[in-house]
Amino acid sequence: MYKILLSRTAEKNLDKIDLKYKPHIFAALFDLRKDPNQGKKLKGKFKDYFSLRVGPYRIIYKIFKKELNILVIRIGQRQGIYK
Repeated sequence: MYKILLSRTAEKNLDKIDLKYKPHIFAALFDLRKDPNQGKKLKGKFKDYFSLRVGPYRIIYKIFKKELNILVIRIGQRQGIYK
């Protein structure tokens, strides 16, 4: 099972998320530990990253298979998350 690591940016993003969606975000992060490839592979400057949709929010993360870690770099709404 993979370990979830949050960047400082992701931690700050998580604090700003609507309380209505926080349980869904945490459930998605918990599920990622079992199956990290469930997100969509990104392109361009985020080519090594994945995006997982949770309601109006996106979780942007990178998988480190050797270490069995998942680094979440950002959590936020689609319109500003990829900048």
